[in-house]
Amino acid sequence: MEFIPGDNMGEAKWLKREVLHILDLIPLSTSSVAPTFSIAAAYGSMVAIMGPNAIMAVVVSFPLFLFSSFILRKLNRKSPHAGASYHWGMKFMGKKYGSFQFWVVTLAYFLSLPPIIIPAGEYTLDLLYRLGIITRMIEMSVFWDSIVGIFWAIFASIPLLLGAKPTARFTEVFLVMELIILSSFIVLGLISLPEHVINQFSWNWLFSISWISSLPTFLGLAATMVIVATILDGWEIDSYSSEESKKPHKWPGTSGIIGLVSVFIIYLITMPIMTIETPISALSVSVDPLARWASYVIPGFVWLMDIAVIASTASSLWLTAYILSRAWYAAGREGLMPSFFSKVNKYGSPSSAIIIMTIAEIAVQLLELTSPTILSFFVIMLSAAGTFLLMEFGIDALTSTFIFFKQRGNWFYKLISPITVTAMFLIISLGIVNSATVFGIPSLNYLIIVIAMLIPGIYFMSRSNKVKIIIPSYILNLEKQEMHKEQENSK
Repeated sequence: MEFIPGDNMGEAKWLKREVLHILDLIPLSTSSVAPTFSIAAAYGSMVAIMGPNAIMAVVVSFPLFLFSSFILRKLNRKSPHAGASYHWGMKFMGKKYGSFQFWVVTLAYFLSLPPIIIPAGEYTLDLLYRLGIITRMIEMSVFWDSIVGIFWAIFASIPLLLGAKPTARFTEVFLVMELIILSSFIVLGLISLPEHVINQFSWNWLFSISWISSLPTFLGLAATMVIVATILDGWEIDSYSSEESKKPHKWPGTSGIIGLVSVFIIYLITMPIMTIETPISALSVSVDPLARWASYVIPGFVWLMDIAVIASTASSLWLTAYILSRAWYAAGREGLMPSFFSKVNKYGSPSSAIIIMTIAEIAVQLLELTSPTILSFFVIMLSAAGTFLLMEFGIDALTSTFIFFKQRGNWFYKLISPITVTAMFLIISLGIVNSATVFGIPSLNYLIIVIAMLIPGIYFMSRSNKVKIIIPSYILNLEKQEMHKEQENSK
């Protein structure tokens, strides 16, 4: 397969290179997962399905995502690229395969944006209400939730348009704010624990064999794991920022693993405390379980938790958009998307992709006005995003399986790659089977929706013969050095 060196691309505009240090990439990977926002947005839906055992879905899912993080780290070392997942598919499996995977990547991250924008509006209105600035009627309004969500979509485009380094700086400030507030509430929750035990802690919350031994509960676990996919993803942002990293073969992937493990630890600490100190019925119906927990422990400072959630939500919004903008940029320069998607502004940022994405986000946000409730619109978007995120990681694992079974050694990747691809697609299948119970959508209807969303991928496959795999020259030189090292080590 032919690879086009970047220097031969004539009018191509490149992302600003060598601007992100690993100390930028780790906060990006951590903040992109958005621990505070993830708990606030997803934990209520998880508890509604599994009760206090919702934590088990995180525990069971974590090894699969950890395997995925190791796989992405290995693939990134083989070929760092702004297109990351779809590029690896195209390079190692073929252009049609990679072109279809590009559409899966687009679905995974674009559908992840509404489940971020919707809570951003809700949490902002909740904060304004708690501060006495707006009335209860405005806080509960679908219209105003949509308007405030649109504001956040526009606001999130600002750091993105300023480039990778300003985006990293914005992210670091918001992450520090988020973690300070969340840590303070965790400490206060632990101090007040003896006086606020509503549900006695059980190790079964973390793992219970009964959820696996019974088919109905197992299907519930699988459906919850689809939701968990949306709170254990995001760490892979460092792979999509590899062309902007100072050491594209070394740091991306490693920082993703650190970010994933860090967020998992936060979940293991925060979720049990919340479950102990808050009625299960209150958690399961709440659009913001963190605020509900805070209202039981330190009711006078719930507004402070809203600030933490908003900070987490904002950074998650622009970082999810960051991933998609880099994928669209790479597709634009390679001919998979129209060339204007590859336009870069003076800050080295793919401005056209960002602007088009923001307009599309606003259009989807306006669709919220047609939904009878915010919750129903949110759950549909959340479940769809989780399905395609699992599919993306599953396809990456399939690529990894193909690569490493053709090579000698690499026994670790030969073990985890087929496990990961099998588990990811099994969870998707079981989630579809149980969608009627969990998401309120008949299984057949949900399956039709998933298939219908994948159909445009055929169009991108049809364009694959026009695609040129373009790799910046300095990346190609680094790849040659890495290949030489691998050959030396295999001797």
